[in-house]
Amino acid sequence: MDDLAKHIERSLKERGFCVVFEDELERCWPSEKSKLGDREKQIQTFAKSLGWIVSILITDFGVRAIFERHNRRAAPH
Repeated sequence: MDDLAKHIERSLKERGFCVVFEDELERCWPSEKSKLGDREKQIQTFAKSLGWIVSILITDFGVRAIFERHNRRAAPH
């Protein structure tokens, strides 16, 4: 999980967001060991513990998690 956190942190510094795909999520939160709702809660807790927010997308291509900094402000209108 430390490697994943470092990867996300680097991406957040470069782009302001980080997309993590199913194969990377599977290493930390194996889908066979958790129900989908429990797995999502675990990912949310991970994000929150590091000061991030995460949006979890479930598609035909698998699960994706998009991480952003919690304090990120909306763009001015």
